[in-house]
Amino acid sequence: IVRTRAPRLHPPLMLAAIVGDLSLVIFLQFTRDAVQTAIQFKLEPLQQLHIGTSAVATLLYIPILIVGFQLWWARSRGQASNPVRRALHRKLGIATFLLRSAGFLFMFSMLKQGR
Repeated sequence: IVRTRAPRLHPPLMLAAIVGDLSLVIFLQFTRDAVQTAIQFKLEPLQQLHIGTSAVATLLYIPILIVGFQLWWARSRGQASNPVRRALHRKLGIATFLLRSAGFLFMFSMLKQGR
């Protein structure tokens, strides 16, 4: 969603955001056993929503990166943009942003137990 009209800035900014987010997920796994906590299903509903929305958003990074790379590759070769692929990338981006934002809001429910 960041700088979508600036093709030189959008890829590095979004890649940095995704790498930063995945780094945080890895950090939480190593310091708090996040996956083991999640799969126990002993958390409250809001905490489960945090885990669910964050997990789906994180999984959506895979197709968004693949489609984004395809768009970037075509552009770097001077080819016309594929409107179907661009629309898919946009929809994936919006869905990922909304899910990650929801995960961020539900994250505050995790503060109760210090997780």
